[in-house]
Amino acid sequence: MTIAIGNLNPHVTSKVESRWRRIVTPIPVPESLPLLHRLRTAEPLSMAGMPPIVWREAEGFLVRDPYGNQWIDLTSGIVLANAGHSHPKIIAAIRNAIEERLLATYAFPHEPRLRLAEALVRLSPIPNSKAMLFSAGTEATEYMISLMRKRGRKLRPDKVGILSFRRNYHGRTLGAKLASDMGQDGIERNLEHNVQVALPEYGPIQEGSDEDLFDEVLSDLDQQGVDADRLAGAILEPAPGCITEPLPKPFAAALADWARRYEILLGFDEIQSGCGRAGTFFAGEQTGVTPDLIALGKGLTSSLPVSAVLGPAEIMDLAMPGEMSSTHSGNPVCAAAALANLQVIEEEQLVAASARTGTHVLERLRSLEAEFPHRLRAVRGAGLFISIHFRNNDGSPAIEFADDLALRAVRSGVLMFTTGRGYLKFTPPLSIDPDAADEAVDVLRSSLLEIEKGESS
Repeated sequence: MTIAIGNLNPHVTSKVESRWRRIVTPIPVPESLPLLHRLRTAEPLSMAGMPPIVWREAEGFLVRDPYGNQWIDLTSGIVLANAGHSHPKIIAAIRNAIEERLLATYAFPHEPRLRLAEALVRLSPIPNSKAMLFSAGTEATEYMISLMRKRGRKLRPDKVGILSFRRNYHGRTLGAKLASDMGQDGIERNLEHNVQVALPEYGPIQEGSDEDLFDEVLSDLDQQGVDADRLAGAILEPAPGCITEPLPKPFAAALADWARRYEILLGFDEIQSGCGRAGTFFAGEQTGVTPDLIALGKGLTSSLPVSAVLGPAEIMDLAMPGEMSSTHSGNPVCAAAALANLQVIEEEQLVAASARTGTHVLERLRSLEAEFPHRLRAVRGAGLFISIHFRNNDGSPAIEFADDLALRAVRSGVLMFTTGRGYLKFTPPLSIDPDAADEAVDVLRSSLLEIEKGESS
């Protein structure tokens, strides 16, 4: 993956003033350059990949800078603010928690942690569930991997292998990194008993039948000489972040049957796709399969860092006291934010809103696919978990084109993040006004036409 580090030369913009958008300065804003340069001096280069705008306030589905500009937010931070930025009920819950003068408790008992764990157990589709709380999503996926291996070793000493899939992402700590489709710090996966196979193409890009997809996985495992009896677990996103569509039911069913046959725990990473993002509370619901373990994060609070793992008591209880905990597990303030967030998602029917608005947005974006067939390879998605894939003339991913389009949208008042992979995500807060979502699509179309006009002149 290559993400271009944008230069900080201000780009003259046309003034924008609509119900939702306001652009009144060049981008980046000249007055913001000292701050941006100081950040690039103080921080590593890895933090310089996003469009160069300074956030001052984020509210609902809008983001504002200190200089009078306002954007329709299609990022949700990073697929995080499912209930919207700075929801009043979440802010009130955080404020009330702070007033209780209980800011950190480690593993000592407290009521907010109990209430959040019980709320997650009620939501869990896994029978006899328990919930373990963490901070970052990568902690949750590491915990899933650890539980898979603990259970595997109870069956046989060498049953510690972890199966993962390309085009999936699980975090930035070592175990999660090895399971992700990204750099692994020069460490060979097989040295850590990690096996990775290709995730077959499916959805609008796929050729062939869903029924044949899992055969490709078995063939890949066979070519690598993998003994399934030595695999403890399989971890994957039920709706991968770069595809944003749930796994086909026949593929998911075949994977689950195979995993049961070889006593392999199946773990769904729902850190991006969960909490209503894909139009159902759990994206995995759309696969027809109930996994053994589920990881949640991001949209679990729409704000402060909380992640969680759900699983059956007999698996969750494999880690003894002292073996698995985290300094900030179930932090009282973060737990209060998560509880308020879950309440907002339920009371404001944001899961249904995600499905409804997402269906409309997909229709509109697919009309762009028809209008620009030489540019758009595919529009994919479920709920408000949508990706737009671009191609070059030779069919390769149009990385520079996609990132340029994101920057043009930002200059017109629609906030997107660059991916460096030739696609863009349409992932606003689930509370976005449908008219604002329509306006964002209009801006994308105008930006596409602008590029087309520039290239033809």
